[in-house]
Amino acid sequence: MKQLSGGIILFETVHSKKDTASSRIRGRWLMNYWPELTEYVNGQKYNFIIYQKSYLVKHAKLYDGIKILDVVDPDWVQGQAIKNMIDNVDAITCSTEPLAQFLRQLTDKPVVVIPDRQDLSFFKEKKIHQGKAKEVVWYGYSHNASAVKVIKESLIRFGLNISIISDKPMSIFTKGDRTICQERYTQWKLETVNQEIIKSDIVIMPSSTNPNFRYKSNNRITNAWALRMPVAHTVEDLKRFIDPIEREKEAEMRYNEVLDKYDVRQSVEEFKQLIKRLKK
Repeated sequence: MKQLSGGIILFETVHSKKDTASSRIRGRWLMNYWPELTEYVNGQKYNFIIYQKSYLVKHAKLYDGIKILDVVDPDWVQGQAIKNMIDNVDAITCSTEPLAQFLRQLTDKPVVVIPDRQDLSFFKEKKIHQGKAKEVVWYGYSHNASAVKVIKESLIRFGLNISIISDKPMSIFTKGDRTICQERYTQWKLETVNQEIIKSDIVIMPSSTNPNFRYKSNNRITNAWALRMPVAHTVEDLKRFIDPIEREKEAEMRYNEVLDKYDVRQSVEEFKQLIKRLKK
């Protein structure tokens, strides 16, 4: 049976941005394993369209095929746009259950959780853990870095250096702190980020007090796991992972979890099943 062809309208294309995580994970990586899904071209005929974090209400009103809105952040702060978009699509997909719970209050249309998953071919590097940990790494947008500062005193107590991979130069240590712990900054680049991450021993991702944090995807965590890097969320995690045996044990367990639950090809199948359901 001929497969349905689809177009995906990417957030990064609509907003002229480059290398956005959501468009890569929930767009370009899907297309790698879904030949019938291509980036949307105006005038091309499609059986279905996925609006990846793209709130194009006028477009959705005019298009008469299957329409899916893919939501990845608590974008209802934008006001009426997201509700208008929901009213003009057939189903909504999102990356987390808390997002889905909120969106189900706005509509009786299907709201389906399809987690962020990884294209495992992107993770050629793998960390082998040896020796006592000397350096942690944090990576993400600089405006989220406040979460890192809460763990600063623990880094100093354990004598751990830090590598920061972000869009802008930043620092968490004072001049006096740097007599004990060193920090280095690296510009985030898609081509080199994985190599930079595995130069360290532990990934740190402290929990945030930001109320929107509960809606966040775990894609940075599974990114680390795919590299065989343990992720410390608490001081207790950090202390445990200083030991190379504990790091290696955690790394192997989490890497196998990625293989089992976070392969992007699983997301492709879940989108296909939703489209099949909508077609009926």
